[in-house]
Amino acid sequence: MSATAPALDTRIYRHASGLSDGNLALATSAPDRVDEQTFFAGFVRTPRVVAGGLLALADIAGTDFRQARTDMARGRDPVVTGDSERLRFEALSTCGGLYGRLDLTAAELDGATVGRGTTNVDINPPLYESLTRVGGEDPLRMSVGEEELAVSTLDGKVVEKRVPLPARWLRGLAEVAAHALPMDPRLEIRAGRAVALLAEMSARTGRQARWLVPAGSGWRSTTRAVPGAVCVADGFRLSVLRPLLPLARTLTLYAPPVTGAPAQVSGWVLDFGTARFTLLLSTAVSQGFAGDGQLLADLGSGSPVADADALDALLAVDPVIDRASVAARTGWDATRATSALAALATAGQVGYDVAEASSFHRPLPYRADLVAALHPRLAAARILTRTGGVVVTAAGVEVTSGDSTYLVHRRGDEYACTCAWWAEHQGRRGPCKHVVAAIIGQTGQQGE
Repeated sequence: MSATAPALDTRIYRHASGLSDGNLALATSAPDRVDEQTFFAGFVRTPRVVAGGLLALADIAGTDFRQARTDMARGRDPVVTGDSERLRFEALSTCGGLYGRLDLTAAELDGATVGRGTTNVDINPPLYESLTRVGGEDPLRMSVGEEELAVSTLDGKVVEKRVPLPARWLRGLAEVAAHALPMDPRLEIRAGRAVALLAEMSARTGRQARWLVPAGSGWRSTTRAVPGAVCVADGFRLSVLRPLLPLARTLTLYAPPVTGAPAQVSGWVLDFGTARFTLLLSTAVSQGFAGDGQLLADLGSGSPVADADALDALLAVDPVIDRASVAARTGWDATRATSALAALATAGQVGYDVAEASSFHRPLPYRADLVAALHPRLAAARILTRTGGVVVTAAGVEVTSGDSTYLVHRRGDEYACTCAWWAEHQGRRGPCKHVVAAIIGQTGQQGE
C-alpha cells in the first residue's frame, strides 16, 4: 500500500468487537450519508456458517499471499453492506489479489429487518478466537451499527482509532466488479467432491496456471486454455475455502470467456442454502486487482464524473444496479450509463454478484474529484490530451508522450498501441495511458 495514497474516509470505532452469551457485536462506523445508526440486529440461522465465513474473511484481509503470511496483529476490517434484503461482508487480501464476500440472505437473518448502509467491521484477535469456538447449536445474534464511533484497543482501553480507506483498496473493489461482470458458471460440484479439487489446486505453487475443464460430472486439469475452461492461477490461495467446505452444499466455478491469455480471473462460490461465500482469484499471486485498470476505457469515453454525481443520488434509494435500467431511467445511452457506473465503481460504490448475475450498490462516501486520482493512467491521459499530444491520422491516433510518439489503432472492437507497456500486457491489465488519451481525444471529453 502506497504511503502517498489518498484516503477517502476515516473510520472510528466505539469499542472492540466481541462475542458474549451468543451475541456477536460488530464495532462499526458509518459514513455521514447513512442515517441509520444500526442497520441490522437479530439472530442468524446457521451460526457455524456465519462464524466460518467471517473467519475466512479475516484470514483473507490479514494475509499477504505473496509471502503466504498472516499477521494476526494487524487490523482486519472487512466491509459490510445492508441493502434492505441481505447483508454482504467483503474483504481484500493484503496483497490485493484475493477477494472474498459472505452474503447472508433474508432467510439466514431469520426474518429480521435489514436497513441500508455500508461500514467497516473490526475483527480483532479476541473476536477471532471467539468465532473459532462457535458450534452448530450455539445461538448467534448479530448487531451491526452503533450510535457513536470509537474503538477499544486489544487491552480494553477506549481510544479513537482511524482506519483510512486508501485508493488501492477502492480501486481493488472496483476492478473486482469489472472482472466479475463477464463471468458465467462453468462447473458445479457437490461440496464433498470439491474437497479433492481444492486439495489438488491448493498443492500447486508453480508459476504456470492450470485450467479446469468440465468432464462428465467432474473435471479434468490441463495446462491449455480451451473454450469453457476455468483458470486457476496460484491455486494455493484457495486453501482459505477448506474450512467452509464441510458446511457447504455445492461449489460452483465461474469464469469469463477464454481469450488465450496466459491466465484469467476465476470465481469460486460456496452455496450454504441461506448464505453464500464468493472468492475471486486474480491472475497471479503477484498481481493485485487494483493495478488492472479494466474500467479505464469507460472512464475515458465520456464525462462520467459529472454523471456519477447524478447517478449516485438516484441509486441512494435503489440497491440493485442494472445498466439497462439505469439507461432507461436517466435517458442516457448505454455508453454514457456504463461510463457513469464505471466512475461509481472506481469510488467503490458498485459491486457485482456472479451467482445472481446482478450488480449491487455499496454506498461508500463518494468524491467525484478523486476519480482521476484513483487511476494514474487516466490522469496522465488527460494531461496528454490537454497538452496537444493526441493527433488523429489516417493510420490511427498518434499520441506523443515525452520524446516518443505511439500509434493507437483498432483491432476489431478493441484498441492496441505500439508502446512497450502494451506489448507486454496486450490489454490484459486494461488500456495504457496512450489508448485512454486516444479515446478521450476522439470523444472530446476531458473530464474534471
